[in-house]
Amino acid sequence: MAFRLTSLPFFVLMMAVASAAMLVPAGHALTYGDHWTARIFLYAAILCGMLTLLVGLAPRGYAPHSMPRSQLTSLTAAFAVLPVMLALPFYEAARLGQFQDAWFEMVSSFTTTGATLYDNVNRLNPSLHLWRALVGWLGGFLIWVAAISILAPMNLSGFEVRTASPDNTTGIGMRATGQATRIADPSLRLMRYSQQLAPIYGGLTLA
Repeated sequence: MAFRLTSLPFFVLMMAVASAAMLVPAGHALTYGDHWTARIFLYAAILCGMLTLLVGLAPRGYAPHSMPRSQLTSLTAAFAVLPVMLALPFYEAARLGQFQDAWFEMVSSFTTTGATLYDNVNRLNPSLHLWRALVGWLGGFLIWVAAISILAPMNLSGFEVRTASPDNTTGIGMRATGQATRIADPSLRLMRYSQQLAPIYGGLTLA
C-alpha cells in the first residue's frame, strides 16, 4: 500500500487529501441538520475524488516525481490549483459574492495568511467556518512537511545558510544529512516526514 502511494505524484496525493477533508464539514453539517451544506460538501468530495482518480491514473508508468524540479512544480501547483478545488463547495454553500471571493478565501486559508472577505462571522454557517479552519490547518501542515522534505534537501528557503556554515563540525553533519536526503526518493521522504510530523502537529493543535 505504501509503495502504491509513493508511486503517485505528490500533487495527486494532495488532491486526495483535500477530497477526503471535504467529508469533515459534510458530517459536521449533517449533525447540525444543515442538509444543504452537507450535500454540497459530500457531492464535492465525490466529484473531486473522481477527478483525483483520473489524474492519478494518467501518469501511470511515468515517474517524474524522482526529479527535485517536479517536487517544486507540485508544490507550486498545490498553492495555485488546489484552492480552486477547495473553493467549489465553499462557494456553493456560502451563496455569497462571486467565485473569485471564495477562491481568495481558500488561498488565504491555505497559505495561512489570515486575510478574509467575510469579516462578519454571521455571514457563514459553522460548517463553513470549520472548512476555512481545516483548509488552514492542512495548509500549515503542508508548508511544514514541504520545508523539511523538499526545500531542505535542495538547500532552499534559508536552509542554504545552515549548509554553508563555516563551522567544520556542523558542516560535516549538515553535508551528511543533505547527501542522505538527496539520495532518498522524494515521495518516500514526503511519506516518511508526514507520518513523523502528523502526531506532533495534531498534538500541538489539541494543546
